[in-house]
Parts: sequence; structure tokens; C-alpha cells
Amino acid sequence: MKVSVISVVFNLIQANRVETFHQMLESIHQQTYPDIEHIIIDGASTDGTIELLEKYAQKGWIKYISEPDQGIYDAMNKGAQLSKGEIITFLNSDDYFHNSKAIELAVNALSKGYDFCYAPVINLNEEQKEQKIGKIKLERLLRNMPFPHPGMFLVKEVFKKLEGFDKKFKLIGDYDLILRLYLQNYHGIAIKETLATFRRGGLTDQKEELHHEEKVYLYRKNYSQFCPNADFEKIEKTYIFPFSLLKKLYKCPSPEIRHSCLWIGANSLKRKILENF
Repeated sequence: MKVSVISVVFNLIQANRVETFHQMLESIHQQTYPDIEHIIIDGASTDGTIELLEKYAQKGWIKYISEPDQGIYDAMNKGAQLSKGEIITFLNSDDYFHNSKAIELAVNALSKGYDFCYAPVINLNEEQKEQKIGKIKLERLLRNMPFPHPGMFLVKEVFKKLEGFDKKFKLIGDYDLILRLYLQNYHGIAIKETLATFRRGGLTDQKEELHHEEKVYLYRKNYSQFCPNADFEKIEKTYIFPFSLLKKLYKCPSPEIRHSCLWIGANSLKRKILENF
């Protein structure tokens, strides 16, 4: 099976990301799995990034296009549409595979008939010279991102059926995609080994207010069908989920959704008790 790695870039030189971009490219080039294509979607850079991409295209390491886009998730969708692989994954210009068998492990997992796979990643905070393993937290699925996207691979056909990323998001479209995978009962499998390193300090860390706004939109978009009158702004602010919503979500066939309902129900009850004191 061919695997397509999709990366989105814009003005790498201006953003001082050339070094991390090289690291990301090298980490893909050094993978043990043989059938990989790397697609770069550039958002019409004007700082010399195109010349940098052309150098690697001539070496046969990448394929790229450069044109204006409507944001990172629009660019990711473009990459998926251009890809030839049966499996796709998305790797940002400042993240990288520290495990040379990352893609091999993902293909082995998906060859068992799963729709997607995911793995813990290493969270790297270079300012504080600190790195931690970002654990998988599926119990929080209905409330928060359950695992970071650099450790996720999915079958391209499934991505197409879900119509890709929602371009309305600027920050958390990856969480929206993961949530829809579970709500529509697609089947995932965990890989125990860490595959990728994720650098902290991206847009989600920097734009807290927008992150909250998008979380409200995400809840409303995905949960209105179960409980249209819920106060999604309050849910996002307090993390107290109404039991009427959880009861309906619990009827979903996905065991991960049901498990998350139980955990969030217990957590909501605890928060409600503390709120009343």
C-alpha cells in the first residue's frame, strides 16, 4: 500500500522554520517503509520557500503545489485530493517522525482492516527544554482531543467519505475529524510505540480565545443532532455535559463513545457538585 504524507507550508524562511522543515523531510526520507510519497501544499509563499521546495522536488523527495488557500485545513484537503496513497497522514513543517519505523508500523496496523490508527507522540517544548509523552486519552473523546494528530494515519477512502476537514476551522479541525470518525462508527487501533515528535507553540497554543470559539462550534456542530437545545457555550466553559445529551450519545454503537459518556458523566457530576458549594 502506498502511503501519502501531506505537509502544509507557508513562508518557511520568514517564519524561521527552514531547519525544522529539513528535519521533517529527513525523518520521512529515512523511513523503513518503501512506498511513500510526500506532498507539500504551499500557500503561495513569497520569501524563497518555493526555491527550497524545488530543490527537494528535483531530488525526488517531494511533490508540491504553490497557490493561495483558505487556511490550513483547506490546504490539507487539497493534499489529500492530490495524493495517490491508500493511506494518508498529515505532518506539519515543525514536527517529525523520530521513529524510523513509524510508517511501517502504521501500515501493519491498518492492514488488519482498521479505518485509522493512532499513537502517542512526544510533545517537545524547546523554550523550556522539556519533552513529555502525549498520552492517548480516549475517555475524554467527547470533550477534548483524545490524541495528537501527528501520530494518526487513516485510510484515504474513509477521509473522502467524511468529506475531509471542515474548512471553517482554523485551529481544531483535526479534533472535529477524529470526533466524526467515532460518531460515524469507524474503527481505530492504537499503536503503543511513539511515532512522531510534536513541537509545542503552534497556533492552538497562541490563540486561546479563538480556540474556545471553535470548541463551541465543534460541540454545536456534532452534538445538536442529539440535544438541539443544549447550551454549548456553557458546556465548553464548565465542561459540565447535560445527562440528556450523554444518554443519547451513549446509544451510539462506538464503544469509545460509550466509554467517554461514562467518564464525562462522572466528571460532570463531580464538577456540578463542586460548582454548588
